Amino acid sequence: MIYVFLGSEISVLKKKIDETISSLKINNIINYDFSDSSMIDIINEVNYVDLFNEKKLIIVNNFSFKKLKEKDENILIKYIDNMNDNVIIFKCVDEKLDERKKVIKSLREKCKVIVCEKLDYKSLHAYVQNVFKENKKEITFNQIKKILDLCEYDTDKTMSEVEKLLLYKMDSKSISDSDIDDVVVRSTDKELYSFNECVLNRKIGEAFDSLKILLNNNIDSIIIIDSLARQYRLLYQMKVLHEEMSYDDMARSLGINSFVIKKMIPFVNMYEGEEIIDKLMKLSDMDYDIKANGYDKDKVLEMFLIAL
Repeated sequence: MIYVFLGSEISVLKKKIDETISSLKINNIINYDFSDSSMIDIINEVNYVDLFNEKKLIIVNNFSFKKLKEKDENILIKYIDNMNDNVIIFKCVDEKLDERKKVIKSLREKCKVIVCEKLDYKSLHAYVQNVFKENKKEITFNQIKKILDLCEYDTDKTMSEVEKLLLYKMDSKSISDSDIDDVVVRSTDKELYSFNECVLNRKIGEAFDSLKILLNNNIDSIIIIDSLARQYRLLYQMKVLHEEMSYDDMARSLGINSFVIKKMIPFVNMYEGEEIIDKLMKLSDMDYDIKANGYDKDKVLEMFLIAL
């Protein structure tokens, strides 16, 4: 039997592969890296009968159908038509399969092709919930939602943080809110967005708290200043367009997700156009003072926040 695994969700893919390997219960496991192996090497290995006639599991890492030459495709097709009891697992790095190819059609007909599609929010929530259940940990619906929110619904980042939580709570049955706060690393992109929102709302204390988190995560003040400038620029563009366009039209015109537009709308009414331009000028002067005059970038940013 041949298994082909591919997909962009690395964590989910790894879990499925590990489950498959476990279910096969084959002790004789041989690993190949396709980047320094050939198809004939792999097929020779799977056909080779050793002294004890022990069943084999051949795992082929970094496999790509795009790199297969016609001769290699024919070798694989011939084996598919005459498979033995040994097992091959291809860990495929291709984004998708070319269904027009004869080798892919043969695999679809006679082998197992497992594609891990990107999980939507509901599926990711259910997947994480099941992981905690398998590990006999008690966690609430809203706590899982909090983890997903902190990880910005990125599957691989979410699973990395879940694994850290499971390790952290190895000797406990339940997960608490404080455990999540202590262990799960907040996405820097999300923290940057939170910082910008605090600044636009003129919440100076919260802005300083958020800035501290960003600096502790080694986010350079220049990057933070640039991010602020982009937010004020977007705000000014929206100020100009909002009286003539709907949210969706504005989003299309600016090439930005409509959700972002809707989140920014309250600030459009909070600021006058002249004030936005003044902020942009100050941010531009700050950038110049740091790069040309050698001012302390952290202090310059802090002074901007104090003057909000």
